Amino acid sequence: MAAILKLPSADAPGVISITTPERDNVIKPSPELRATLQDLRGSWLVGLHHNWHDHAFVHDPLFDFSFAGKDDLREVTGKSFPVLGLDACNFTPEVFAPGGTPFWDVLFVARAVYFKRIPKFFQTIRTLYDRGHVLRVLLLSPIPPHDPADEKTVFHGIRLEYERMFDSHEREFFTLLTMDWDYPFPLDLPTLAHFYRSARVFVHTAADERRCRVAAYAWATGLPVVGPEPIGSLLPHALRREPWFFEASRDRDLPRRVLEALEAAPLAGSDLDAVRAEVASDSTRRRLVDRLAEIAVSRGFGWNNDALALDRLDIRLGRHHGLGVPGPNRVEPGLAELLDAIVRRPQDVADAAKQGDLERMLEQSIVSPSHSARKIRRLAR
Repeated sequence: MAAILKLPSADAPGVISITTPERDNVIKPSPELRATLQDLRGSWLVGLHHNWHDHAFVHDPLFDFSFAGKDDLREVTGKSFPVLGLDACNFTPEVFAPGGTPFWDVLFVARAVYFKRIPKFFQTIRTLYDRGHVLRVLLLSPIPPHDPADEKTVFHGIRLEYERMFDSHEREFFTLLTMDWDYPFPLDLPTLAHFYRSARVFVHTAADERRCRVAAYAWATGLPVVGPEPIGSLLPHALRREPWFFEASRDRDLPRRVLEALEAAPLAGSDLDAVRAEVASDSTRRRLVDRLAEIAVSRGFGWNNDALALDRLDIRLGRHHGLGVPGPNRVEPGLAELLDAIVRRPQDVADAAKQGDLERMLEQSIVSPSHSARKIRRLAR
């Protein structure tokens, strides 16, 4: 979706970020919408949030900068462009912090989709149990709404496979909690953070997923993370090592790496501050503002820190505007309606910016402009 990060003022631009799905499915087919964004650049910086890595990237000058990791984009022509080295996963909310009493040895949080490789996680735990390591394990798995078109991507048989692989006694130690409401975020953040604080080690088995939000939550909570090489990509190379990241270069290494991570937990010391500085929003918001100021000056704008809207960037930056499955990861009005509100109803946008989740608040005014101020105030209570 489009996330509004700053409103314009007399001497500084506004900042808005568009996701790659909106770029591909909304902006590219619409010359009119592209022209609107181009006009907006007279008083705004326009960024692009990459919801997946792109090693065949073609930079579009419509966008002033990219939310992505340094190694996530490879521009095919060799063109230079601003890459922030940050994305949604770097903005973990403050509720994710060390300080719990561990109950589970292993935690995995993964949507029931095949690229997360949940069967590989099952096999890892099966191997550990067969070797006599009966660990307490929790898998939290949001389930997508059923759609026959998703049969090739959604792991609908997750519970059947779990019950096939683990008997009733083993399931007393290995809990699979499937959640079929409010996909993909069925739990509020304090509840989710409680599960992280109640675990010793986080495991992620996806083989081709970089910069994972759920791994960022683990590092912010002070947990070691076990997984294939791409899972560690969120951390700089100097920190992409034990005891923070236990890379499993082969699937058969996963059980051994889990045990080694458990030996290392709990984690503390000076490196904890360095790791949290990469993923915790209280640090990364400052880095973001500094980089945006540099880009603004390079485009001939001034800069100030007025009218910033930087709450909940871990969700807002990657959320969709009128695209995808209805639920917490989607705001209903389309990108065109949002841009129209920015241009024609700046006061509604300014009112929404004071309430935290700007786009969610602004959604109400777009749906019913005549009642926007009242709805925004009511939702903010």
